[in-house]
Amino acid sequence: MMAVRHYYLLVVILLLVLALGLASSAGATAPTAGLQADPVVTRSYVQEAVDSRLAPLQQEIEGAQQRLAALQQRVNTMVP
Repeated sequence: MMAVRHYYLLVVILLLVLALGLASSAGATAPTAGLQADPVVTRSYVQEAVDSRLAPLQQEIEGAQQRLAALQQRVNTMVP
């Protein structure tokens, strides 16, 4: 009878150790949000990333539009 109690006690202790080990390792391996391992990100993160890449392109477009306007004025002065 005493051996059965020791067996159950041993099983309970092993299960607790296993559960604690799994719980601590789950927190340690949580990926950082937005990385390939965890692709879920917030809308604001995506908007900020897109805006930072689009800003130089928008400046380039504005510069091209200014050059186009200047060329159109030159053409208009050449054509009678």
